[in-house]
Amino acid sequence: MRKNDNGAVISVRFGELWLRGRNRGRFIKALMRNLSERLMKEDLEISREYDRILISPEKAANLERIMAKLSTVFGISRFEVAHATAPDMKSIKKLSSELMSGAGKGHVLRIQSHRSYKQHKFNSVDIVSELLKTAKKMGIDVSNKDYDTDLSVNVTKDRAFISTQRQKGAGGLPVGSGGKAIVLLSGGIDSPVAAWYAMKRGMSPVYVHFHGFPNNNAKELKKIKALADRLSEYYPHYRMYIIPASQFQVSALSAGRSETVLLKHFMLLAADRIAEIEGSHMIYTGDCLGQVSSQTPQNLLSEGQGIRCAVARPLIGFDKEEIIGIAKRIGTYEMSLQPYHDVCSINARNPSTDVSEELIKVMAKKMKLDGMAAKAVKSAKIIDA
Repeated sequence: MRKNDNGAVISVRFGELWLRGRNRGRFIKALMRNLSERLMKEDLEISREYDRILISPEKAANLERIMAKLSTVFGISRFEVAHATAPDMKSIKKLSSELMSGAGKGHVLRIQSHRSYKQHKFNSVDIVSELLKTAKKMGIDVSNKDYDTDLSVNVTKDRAFISTQRQKGAGGLPVGSGGKAIVLLSGGIDSPVAAWYAMKRGMSPVYVHFHGFPNNNAKELKKIKALADRLSEYYPHYRMYIIPASQFQVSALSAGRSETVLLKHFMLLAADRIAEIEGSHMIYTGDCLGQVSSQTPQNLLSEGQGIRCAVARPLIGFDKEEIIGIAKRIGTYEMSLQPYHDVCSINARNPSTDVSEELIKVMAKKMKLDGMAAKAVKSAKIIDA
């Protein structure tokens, strides 16, 4: 455990939020709210200073744990452990020298500078020039390539922040800033990754899971709850609708080769109804173009006809290895591999890759899928976290 013994602050930068024009304040407010909630149990203060958010941990605070939590907050482009000083050249040189003094023999340093407040008498080029001279006197090599440490100077109106520890943030938009998204969450590898991408674009997740069990048995659904809980490390709140698909399975016995597309159409119909209940305009799925029979261009078109919501498919152009790589990085891959009786695995033999819209309309009317979806939603078990 590394404590904040030297009184450093963490400077949080929010990247694309700065480009939001008149809406910028709303997005930054959402990020501040999410940060406060994520760091609730830490001993620190959070404040806003012009183009950054400052996190001021108490001396006994665990910096490593705080940094780990920050890496899961969407809306942050980067963050860095920084030391503050007066915004004048003398103070900047003094503090920079103290930080550089810890560099060992053969240590290579990169020096960068940014001046947010333009009224100071010196600029970023002046800062870099002076610190290059200081580093040379101290016998420290400076290079923009193959460097060991990045010394960064950021100058605002009232303070200069100097850092040597920079970390890339999760990027994206603060969760909740884009409203709610209905996320079809299966027990497989792809849909949890799609859920992660929904949150990255500011959507608060409402999960919908269809299962092949005869009832909403909590023990059997343990894996799905575990996946949602793992994803909640990126945003702690979610609602989940657990829906038995047994009625569809019975009705689909005569569906033949179009069963998988009809199943997806049934799921989207139910998700569309849930979206209306939740006040959402988006449905997210884990579809990947051409990966399985239901994900050909024609079948994607057919299964989505008549759906009110926009259907987002963030993985549409990924290959399986890319999706697996992301699943491993966000911690859902091993969980997705655990055995589970997923309704999506109950498909017809030799399923069609070219089901027409007209056939889906005829079959959906014959099977009364719209009424079936409405009934399924009413029978759903709802979990709030």
